Amino acid sequence: MPSTTESAATLWELIDRAVRLSPAATAVRQGTRALTFRELADRVETTARRLRTRLPADGGGTVGLLFENTVESTVAFLGALYAGVPLTPLEPDSTEPHLLGVHRDLGPLHLVGRQARLSTLAPPAATSLAARWQGGVLIDVDELTARPGAAAPSAPLPAPPPDAPALYQYTSGSTGEPRAAVHSQHDLVRGGEIYARTYGITPADRILAAVPLLHSFGMVAALATALHARAELVLLGRFAPAEMLRALHQHACTIVVGTPLAYDLAARSAASRSETSRPGDTVRLCLSSGAALPPAVADRFAQHCGPAVQQVYGSTEAGVVAAQLPQPDGTADAGVGRPVPGVRIRLVDEEDRPVPPGGTGALLVRTPAMFTHYLGHPGPSERAFRDGWYVTGDLARLDGDGRLHLVGRKESFINVGGKKVNPLEVEAALLAHPAVAEAVVWGEVVEEQTSERVRAAVVPCSPLSGAAITAHCRDRLLAHQVPATIEFVASLPKTSLGKIRRAAVAGAAPARHRDDTA
Repeated sequence: MPSTTESAATLWELIDRAVRLSPAATAVRQGTRALTFRELADRVETTARRLRTRLPADGGGTVGLLFENTVESTVAFLGALYAGVPLTPLEPDSTEPHLLGVHRDLGPLHLVGRQARLSTLAPPAATSLAARWQGGVLIDVDELTARPGAAAPSAPLPAPPPDAPALYQYTSGSTGEPRAAVHSQHDLVRGGEIYARTYGITPADRILAAVPLLHSFGMVAALATALHARAELVLLGRFAPAEMLRALHQHACTIVVGTPLAYDLAARSAASRSETSRPGDTVRLCLSSGAALPPAVADRFAQHCGPAVQQVYGSTEAGVVAAQLPQPDGTADAGVGRPVPGVRIRLVDEEDRPVPPGGTGALLVRTPAMFTHYLGHPGPSERAFRDGWYVTGDLARLDGDGRLHLVGRKESFINVGGKKVNPLEVEAALLAHPAVAEAVVWGEVVEEQTSERVRAAVVPCSPLSGAAITAHCRDRLLAHQVPATIEFVASLPKTSLGKIRRAAVAGAAPARHRDDTA
């Protein structure tokens, strides 16, 4: 194991270092339950040994963890990585068809979750599901991660190679088909190190995970960062805004890792309370990612809960790329902040030439935590890189102070008679109407033509007509940017991070040739 001054290469090495430096400090907490770093290490090592005995002797397959924000799921995640078994984190409410699809991608899939959940997948006996998986086994997470009993000391487990494939992280699928991005443990460790150093996180901090740990932002910004800094990780179990506010106060949290949706719900809950004290008085840092942070949400949270929310820009594939830093006046930085240490960026035009200063170009990045490929997708894997640079698909510019500003996604631009329309600009115009809560914009190919028409779907928060919202857009947009059709919907499909599933909206929308009114 590394000395206290050496860099760790795996999450287990981070835990081992914490045991030697702070064995009695709290590592993870959920409600009234807590594990010290010593107890966490014992649980993780026991889980790794148990897992090795439960899986097929040939060592084949992938652990599919129905990852909840609980102590048990966290221990299971760390135990699988310590055991050297490739793991894919899954939504805890994943359906049987979805799980079977993952099994076909990664199989055999060894599913770890709560017994009550496993038994619902294929009533009356979950074993029938395993039989259909041709070698996959089902494992109760509570049994797997239970407190170790007294046992004779055994030889240490061999450490898994830090650069070996360890994590198959599915992309969100918000803009297309989800794919499993392959990461090593080294990627997770480096990601946690970047957050800890960028924001000066120390053992005195308590990090509240108001984001699913199964997603890359929560996994790295909350879990890996807490292990790297030897900070306390506070879990909520299932998210509820009242529980988030209670945890902020009860555990004196200093850092929050959340999504725009979590901050919005918490701020609205705080605004409705009669208490005069702010629930986040101990919080010094709030980080947000997973979707764009609407200014109104940031303002509402700062007014009712805590400090200004700082945006983090990154992806499942690349990890953290840029981050806002708190400003001296307490506000958030401009754009999505500056590239974090260790990250290199390029902005290029259609001919792969650098754009002039201040110009907009395709964003290419190199990061210390970058994935290697998409499992089972050689074509997309090859297209994802250009001479070793990851092609993000985003268009961006750098301002004079080196801050990164996202302009949109290259493939999302809409071609209206040869004129390019940025859907983000149209969405911003729609959201500027006080009766619009949410909006999404996409392009629809005009039948037998090469042009597209602009379409939009909005979620109104008060009575609104198609004529009124169209007139609103005409006052703010060029003629070719104004949506040809605007649908009113009760809700928009989202990922668990609150990101709108654009592909799902466009695919489900019926063809229309008029303005819809409501």
